[in-house]
Amino acid sequence: MTKMECDNVAKRSKKRPKTGRIQDVMKKVRLASHEQGPACLCKRLRCFEVTTNEQRMTILSHFNNLPTNNEQNSYLCSLISVTPVQRRRNRKSEEEAVFHDSVFSYKIRVEEDDRIVETSVCYKAFLSIHGISKGKLEHLQKALKNRGTAPKDKRGQHSSKIRSLPDSTYQHVFDHISSFKGRLSHYSLNDSKKLYLPEELNITKMFNMFKLVHPTEKISYETYRNIFNTKFNISFGYPRSDTCSTCDRFTAEVNRLRVQGTPEAAVAIRRLEIQNELHKRKAESFYNQKRSARRRDRTSNDFIAVAMDYQKNVYLPNIPTNDVYYMRQLSMYSFNIHVLGTAQSLFYTYPENLANKGSDEVCSFLFDFLMNHAESSIKHLHIFCDSAGGQNKNYSAFRFMHYIVHSVRRLDSIRITFPIRGHSYLECDKNMGLVNLKTRMELPKDYYELLEQSRTKPTPFSVIRVQQHMVKDWGTFFKNKFRAKCPFAIQEIREIYCTRDHPKLMYFRSTYNGAFSNSSIINNKKKKSGRIKLGENEFELPNAKYTETLPIKKEKFLNLQKLKLYCEQPEAADFYTRLAHYQ
Repeated sequence: MTKMECDNVAKRSKKRPKTGRIQDVMKKVRLASHEQGPACLCKRLRCFEVTTNEQRMTILSHFNNLPTNNEQNSYLCSLISVTPVQRRRNRKSEEEAVFHDSVFSYKIRVEEDDRIVETSVCYKAFLSIHGISKGKLEHLQKALKNRGTAPKDKRGQHSSKIRSLPDSTYQHVFDHISSFKGRLSHYSLNDSKKLYLPEELNITKMFNMFKLVHPTEKISYETYRNIFNTKFNISFGYPRSDTCSTCDRFTAEVNRLRVQGTPEAAVAIRRLEIQNELHKRKAESFYNQKRSARRRDRTSNDFIAVAMDYQKNVYLPNIPTNDVYYMRQLSMYSFNIHVLGTAQSLFYTYPENLANKGSDEVCSFLFDFLMNHAESSIKHLHIFCDSAGGQNKNYSAFRFMHYIVHSVRRLDSIRITFPIRGHSYLECDKNMGLVNLKTRMELPKDYYELLEQSRTKPTPFSVIRVQQHMVKDWGTFFKNKFRAKCPFAIQEIREIYCTRDHPKLMYFRSTYNGAFSNSSIINNKKKKSGRIKLGENEFELPNAKYTETLPIKKEKFLNLQKLKLYCEQPEAADFYTRLAHYQ
């Protein structure tokens, strides 16, 4: 494969160009750094009197915004006129005189009364208004006089490059990078052509491997890196959050059928392709709804859209000792609520001996978010979360929706949208990816501080250190207020919502675009004895779910007593000693 063929292959993949290199930045800075000079003080044209400062600044701003040197040259040459010298008045002898064969005149374009007017200016004013040097203008004059066109920047365009990379070396680099086997992402319906290499790799390691294979090739790391960035669409780290068991089964089945090569296999492949495309279109509908909710959140004052999810467990103490790999550690739980419109992100974080990871915890944290962190003007809530049955997609969460709307009256409507399994990539996953879990942590406070420092833009993470009184026993609280069992099947639901307009009904559907079904979950046989009369704007709250810290297993407790000996903080020993455990 020749160098030109390699370039054609690379052009098939669209990759955002890298503009962060210092040399590229300095080129843009030089193009946009022209500054207006002093007034010309000429009495003939009175250039700085016939034009206002605002007009001159507009001209300079337009000139600085031209993206390339060639475009700036073309713009300046369009304002310069060249005419032959008509008459000479020699003040010196012909031997001493310097004869000019051309006369240059200059103009600028200013806006007056909503129209563009050309105004003649002198030589000094032309230099001052555009912030260019005398040498720059002489270069333009010479090009106009000799060729009649604006000069072209030929830097880097000549073919006789002394240090040009040989085609053979380029080919070796291209083949070496192509030899790495990565994975493709199947994110949503529009498959990306980006290739993902293992996360432990990087460009430096790849360059060192290239030098081992081709020790005689003379090539710098920067050249290797430039080829990698401009000719390939490659990133490091497998997109594990995108993997889907349905898509994986489809790929495996299609590969198996293609090996057979029979007409029956071709028919089966076509059937599988149709099914997989339908599967991906359903997944894309979820992301389209999320994008639409994000746009509405940014423009509406009474609507908020959030993504919520439990993050991966973090284990303490997180210390660099081999014993950690063989012993049980204390789990830290984090429930993340991410506001789609503003990217505000809250982490409800606590150790495993304080609370569990169930539906009561999810409802409690969502209640705290609505009452203490969401704007009071919010009346409509749209939630995007995965279909975890023990946390988000259950009868307790649905009853909580109804209670917030009709009893607490905090909101006018709540909607929850669940994704297709395997395509549940949420902003919460990205947030957790910002946390450096290799950091040394000995106590829960270390993890709290790590979360608070893991993001700076657009805002730092808000870490809420959960206390036991925040977790309410919603399941017991709802027993006498709603039906004992959910009257509709929960597993197949894709969307569910309740609104204040219909006080008894919950609306749900098993698709993203079909009609909604409805059902009542209210318990019509409520017990009247012991009921509390509530005033306007009053509502009941359940009792706290936990009254004391939760026990941990004896084996884990004993392991923690050994691991605490490696901790450097004095209070770590006392903390792990006080943990309750099963006897």
